[in-house]
Amino acid sequence: MPPGPASPDSAEHPPSTRGGLIAAAALVALIILVGLAIAILGAGDDDPGPVGGAPPPAAASTPDQALPTAVPTAAPDGVRWELVGPHAVPVSAAGPMQFTRTTASDFTHTPEGALIAAAQIIARSSYSLSEEYWRPTIEQQFVPSADRDRLLAVLEAEDSAPADPGAMSQIAGFSYQSYTPDTAVIGLVLRAPSAGTARYHVLSLTLLWRGGDWRMQAPPGGSWLSINRATDDLTGVVEWGAR
Repeated sequence: MPPGPASPDSAEHPPSTRGGLIAAAALVALIILVGLAIAILGAGDDDPGPVGGAPPPAAASTPDQALPTAVPTAAPDGVRWELVGPHAVPVSAAGPMQFTRTTASDFTHTPEGALIAAAQIIARSSYSLSEEYWRPTIEQQFVPSADRDRLLAVLEAEDSAPADPGAMSQIAGFSYQSYTPDTAVIGLVLRAPSAGTARYHVLSLTLLWRGGDWRMQAPPGGSWLSINRATDDLTGVVEWGAR
């Protein structure tokens, strides 16, 4: 059979040249296949990490556990009572952890820590103690405010001679009016030292968590009478105090 018309490809390249091109193309294809095989096999090996020895991404940190918010419904265990001037004040594992000759600080970030702080701070800021007690306590352990400055001014004008222990109210109980890890409002119940219109009075004390410790918020106008309530009704109050 006579040969047919030549194709454009056969007309441009003689048979010997076409054979060389085919061989070269086959070699290139072989190189590509070998490279793919290496890449596929390498993917199963241990990952050597980022280029340049950069450390792997850090694992996500475990969030801190939630702070306790359950308030005591009974008198806290492990509390001992000590006299500071005429006042019996509590000490426990919830604080205070730090003492100077006249101040006490460093309470746990818990409802019980706020309760102990309330009792300690209110006693040490009392006019019945000397200025070496109430001044550093108010200046260091009260939240700065105009009310705090007014409280200091009132005490500076008082004759704060030491009082007889029998003439002062003593802690008789407590009730939590509200509590969050940032703010504690505690009704501290005090027993009146002598018979009167009421046997008890309740101070609604607000403590704020500031600077790693519980700090007292001064009463409005610097007057404790503004947050004081006389009562004979102790419904909902947990009995607590020195025995």
